[in-house]
Amino acid sequence: MIDLNGIKMKNRFIVGSGPAKYGLGYELYENPLSFLLCFFHLMNWEIFGAVITKTLTLPPWKGNYRWWKPWEVLRPAENGWLNRFGWNNFGLDKFISLYPGIGLKNLVVSIGVFDLKDIKSLLWMLEMLNPLNILAIEINFSCPHVKILSRDDLRIIEDFMREARKFSQHPLIAKFGPTGDIIERVIIAEKCGFNAVSLINTVPQFVLGFGECGLSGRAIKPIALEVIRKVRPQICIPIFGGGGIYTADDCQEFFDAGADATVFVSVFFCYPLRPQKIVRSFLKTQSPAV
Repeated sequence: MIDLNGIKMKNRFIVGSGPAKYGLGYELYENPLSFLLCFFHLMNWEIFGAVITKTLTLPPWKGNYRWWKPWEVLRPAENGWLNRFGWNNFGLDKFISLYPGIGLKNLVVSIGVFDLKDIKSLLWMLEMLNPLNILAIEINFSCPHVKILSRDDLRIIEDFMREARKFSQHPLIAKFGPTGDIIERVIIAEKCGFNAVSLINTVPQFVLGFGECGLSGRAIKPIALEVIRKVRPQICIPIFGGGGIYTADDCQEFFDAGADATVFVSVFFCYPLRPQKIVRSFLKTQSPAV
């Protein structure tokens, strides 16, 4: 067991927000074509140090996603893909009702609000999550497909973080993208008592014919590594590093750059069973990184 500033995990490998949905895999109630994704049920989610849910909002939110027109939110790109899902999720109430049946002991719940001035919604979400036996809560500050009001105002971000820390009974993780005042933001997170930061999210892009979107996949790995190298000397709290991780060597590069744990996301959609093989290989060799 590893204690990363109050976040107690069995190892340093994390399933990032998205691939495991809400800890249940891909279910029919959300996607009528989920039978095509049944291989996700072959996943041993328990082997990972943590599994992070899709980002949940207080009300259900359709985002930009419609299952019958996936090309509107997903498009291939060189060494990755462009996407603009926009926090599509079934709402925190639905998650709370399903939580007793999930059974994962390594679950981290990701949440987001649409306005950082909306402290009331934040506190209500944290109150709903306080009774749950989860590892931590990730607060998503960085989805490029959701126009979070005041997201570039550092004072408002700090007020938001302070309130979250005072009210939540769980360890907190701040998830940031590669853009904006990233150094100032991670320093604020540490100052406000957050237990860790997660770097990075999908990289904002604008593509003619597709609009505002995010770039994910192998292409963002150099960006993620550079952000982590810049941030590591500035804070003492753990960094969860992700972005284009597809191999064990990629994981080691993130550790070498200063990450305390590595986050798998896009690899699941190309090679769904590879992350658990990587974890087993690290555990078998007893790498110092583990």
